[in-house]
Amino acid sequence: MILSIAWKNIWRNNKRSMVVILAVTLGIIAGVLLVGIMEGWIRQRLDSAIYNEVSHIQIHNADYIKNEEINLTVGDLDATTLCIASLEDLKGWVKRARIIAMATTPWANTGVMIYGVDPEKEKHITEIYKKIVPGGGRYLDMQSPGDILISDKTAEILKLKQYIITDSTMESLRGQNVPESLLVKLGTLKDKRFRSPKDFKEAVKKEFSKKEIDRYGRQITEKALDYRIRNKIQISISDRDGNPIQGIFRVCGIYKTTNTGFDQTAVFVTAGGLQKLYGGDEILTHEIAILLENIDDVNKVKDKLSGISGDNTVDTWKELAPDAAMMNDFMILYYIIFIGIIMLALAFGIINTMLMAILERTKELGMLMAIGMNRRRIFAMIMFETIFLTIVGAAAGMLSGWGITKILGNTGIHFTGWGEGMEAIGYAARVYPVVTVEFFIFTVIMVIATAIVSSIWPARKALKLNPVEALRTV
Repeated sequence: MILSIAWKNIWRNNKRSMVVILAVTLGIIAGVLLVGIMEGWIRQRLDSAIYNEVSHIQIHNADYIKNEEINLTVGDLDATTLCIASLEDLKGWVKRARIIAMATTPWANTGVMIYGVDPEKEKHITEIYKKIVPGGGRYLDMQSPGDILISDKTAEILKLKQYIITDSTMESLRGQNVPESLLVKLGTLKDKRFRSPKDFKEAVKKEFSKKEIDRYGRQITEKALDYRIRNKIQISISDRDGNPIQGIFRVCGIYKTTNTGFDQTAVFVTAGGLQKLYGGDEILTHEIAILLENIDDVNKVKDKLSGISGDNTVDTWKELAPDAAMMNDFMILYYIIFIGIIMLALAFGIINTMLMAILERTKELGMLMAIGMNRRRIFAMIMFETIFLTIVGAAAGMLSGWGITKILGNTGIHFTGWGEGMEAIGYAARVYPVVTVEFFIFTVIMVIATAIVSSIWPARKALKLNPVEALRTV
């Protein structure tokens, strides 16, 4: 009975009720999108950290962590590898040589961390081979020990990422419906080689207006990009005695992840190719990377490996990528903050609306009290009115928010203006929003709690009415 009356009461003033419902709907949509973007960013960062950078577990010589010298290899290698091979939930593992080096071209140089890897085994635990940029060559293979795989950022630093307008560039842009008037202006830059993005952008700015750059700048930059694949890079390292040695590698491919910090330092060669550089009869193992079937098993596996590790250290992804771990662990806190702020703002609107409803219905409430409706039923009726108003808006908001997030989850949102800054701290410039069932359950609980709390003040206002005085209200 009370539920039926409460439901009918909220539609007695359609306009006022719809304003509240619309406010709740828009608030929930905003909350779903905010949390979806944050969830998407965190998942992408976690995925990048595990499948591009650190895997689930890594093993190193304990002293190597403090001082990355070439002779500090993993100890008790045979016993360690036997233990790893016996793990039940193992997805894959690899051994790597890992040496600090200097990379040099005729135009620039930079410090790097060079990894000696088995390309085929690496494909089972990392996704670097999927990150080769368009026009950026190919991944490593064992048949070409003189090849080196570098990142887009390293290519830029070493001046191997350049820009040039050619006849084929012009044709490609014409095929993308770039106006002929712009192509005529672009012709002034034809066959000029620019060795940095900054120089190219400055040259383009001189030829085009800001509106033209905003509309076609990205297309022009992408088509003008030219990687110097097969260019030589000199790699300099120190041998076991501390003496400098150099070797020449040819660029086979360019990769790009969402973490510029990782990209700027990590270059890859085959383990055999690196062995030829530092000499010796064996391939050195400075790092063992392990990927598990279930991320929740990392602590159990770490405990098992620590028992036989000897002088080695066993670190989980949380210790190797603490930023990703912290963001992942704090996700529930983000739920509370984002939805809490939205619900707090909506609560004031709901309270104001319900107080207005009580003032308008003073005589009606006095009549109900006079004919015997007790205060408990009055309180319940107002509380259910508030809950119905809020839940209708929340249901519409969650449904709409889910639909919008689903679409954006497929297309992605590109934060062009902040892309470079986001990638500098390891987060993707293009984010794919995600919402979980847990979030919707949490939102429903928060909505109901907000409705109940918002109903208390209006309900108390109604309970304080004197039936006799309320009936005299005009």
